[in-house]
Amino acid sequence: MVPTEIKDRLARSFEQMRITRILDDTTLKNCSNEIARVLLDADFPESLVAEFEGQIQTVIDTNEASEEKCNLIYKTILEELSTILDPRKSASIQGKNESIVMFIGLQGSEKSYTCARYARYHMTMGFKPALVCADTFAIDAFDLLKKASKDKVPVYRSRKRDPAKIASGGIAKLRKHNRDFIVVDTTSRHTECFALLVEMRRLANAVKPDLVIFVIDGSVGKDAFEQARAFRESFPAGVAIVTKINTYPKSFGALAAVAAAECPMIYSTKGEKGEEFKVFEAESFVRQLMPANQDHEREDNTPEFAYTLRKMHAYFSKACQGKVLSGPRPLVDIPTMKLYIQIMDNMTSEELEKSEISKERMVHLAEQSNVDVIQVVGMMTVYKRKAKAWLEIEERMGKLNSIYNKWYLQK
Repeated sequence: MVPTEIKDRLARSFEQMRITRILDDTTLKNCSNEIARVLLDADFPESLVAEFEGQIQTVIDTNEASEEKCNLIYKTILEELSTILDPRKSASIQGKNESIVMFIGLQGSEKSYTCARYARYHMTMGFKPALVCADTFAIDAFDLLKKASKDKVPVYRSRKRDPAKIASGGIAKLRKHNRDFIVVDTTSRHTECFALLVEMRRLANAVKPDLVIFVIDGSVGKDAFEQARAFRESFPAGVAIVTKINTYPKSFGALAAVAAAECPMIYSTKGEKGEEFKVFEAESFVRQLMPANQDHEREDNTPEFAYTLRKMHAYFSKACQGKVLSGPRPLVDIPTMKLYIQIMDNMTSEELEKSEISKERMVHLAEQSNVDVIQVVGMMTVYKRKAKAWLEIEERMGKLNSIYNKWYLQK
């Protein structure tokens, strides 16, 4: 899960370097300027972007060939972004086997929604999770939390007005029902971080959670630094989750700001079993953000004649850019190709190589790509037709090669 707009703009910058016939220093500088604009639009501090430009200019000023400079620029950006996004502290996904996790966050951070997803995820990990609604401010807090849980995780509520008593009573009752992973959702009424943390420290003293998770609205950009720093001072062992990463380019700046505050992060993503929460690893995140065709460490190791989803992705990408020579009418039009590219962008490297996905994975992939399952099925149908045609070509080539060898031996 990466900022889509940022990813697309970085890809266009590197693509421009790749396709330019005369790759001189001026072209490299123009692409460097565009990358700098991308970072500024992502709400990176100007001083940090200036350092970035200085690093890239150092590469441009070297005596290397232009093509090699392009590769060096790529590696420089990969390394620098990985360093900037590294919080230098490891995060924890969960506490002990029997855990109490408390979620806190400012108004509009999608805390309750994230909280419910976190509980659902731990159900797939073998826990018996439950949710406690300790939000006494929002009238519909319980209904929203129950809806977000998708009726898969029980939600405790009480008519008491004291959040500490609600949380403590809910935890005690749920433990009697053998619930071993209890997630406490707190109030979302605060718009200012200091007031939130003062109230949450009092609540934490009563609840005694094994882990406190601070949900940060990614749309605040670099302003997330002060929030993350204040949170770290109040809860030194806590972790943060930055939301709205796909929606707002500024979320990229928010991630950098939280890392600068040395606040460990976790993030949510889609996997084989559906929703997953993972420890945020800077280099892995940046590699997803950077255009894969420039990452020379990732090579296509499939046999020469094997037709994979990765090859179909590459063909569709070229076709959408008008780089495919005229030939037989394609199986799908350009808008459909773009839709299938969107789906394949959310697949793992292994899935693109093996080109096989289960029915359950199709459902998860559809959710992840914001499309209908039928469109994922359609993509796989198109792939199988293209793979079959590819195999027929391979067989014909094999027969022609056999005929030629016989003729050659008879000469």
